[in-house]
Amino acid sequence: MTNIDSYAQTRISFYEARFQNETNDQLVNNFNSLATSRGWTAERSYFTTALIGELQRRGIDLSAIVQTETHGKVLSIAHRPVRYDREEQALVAINK
Repeated sequence: MTNIDSYAQTRISFYEARFQNETNDQLVNNFNSLATSRGWTAERSYFTTALIGELQRRGIDLSAIVQTETHGKVLSIAHRPVRYDREEQALVAINK
């Protein structure tokens, strides 16, 4: 593992620990803050990786924002505002 890989994993682990202690609504608010920002940095990628991972770990349906291929790898993340539907346990796009 290179120093860059090690650093990336350290940052992802930091966000994973943070997100484990947040409510579903807080996670959605974090995602929505990404949806309104167009900037991209390595730090944002670590944040997004951990956030999507935590939502998946909780069994929340991400089909409104995540497109995957048949092998389960994420192809794209739609950065649009969503809300959490507790009954469906899913993220639902907010049409504005």
